[in-house]
Amino acid sequence: SFPTRRSSDLDDEKVTVSRNDAGDFVVSGKAIEKLVAMTNFNNDEAVRRFQYIWRLKGLDEKLRARGIKEGMTVHIGDMAFDYQD
Repeated sequence: SFPTRRSSDLDDEKVTVSRNDAGDFVVSGKAIEKLVAMTNFNNDEAVRRFQYIWRLKGLDEKLRARGIKEGMTVHIGDMAFDYQD
């Protein structure tokens, strides 16, 4: 038999995109925030893995749907960076 996913597993995977008072984009979700916390952004391989998961989760599409433009700020957990298309 196949393992079934509990709804809490799906909640962990859920990603939401919102805007803060400064107009910056805020990406939130348990799994993506944990990934950011665990990623060493000084390590090229770790950054590539992060970018891969970012694409897998369709975050570019979600951000573009909310109107993001190149150079705008994205926050995930404690991390902030400029969006690059």
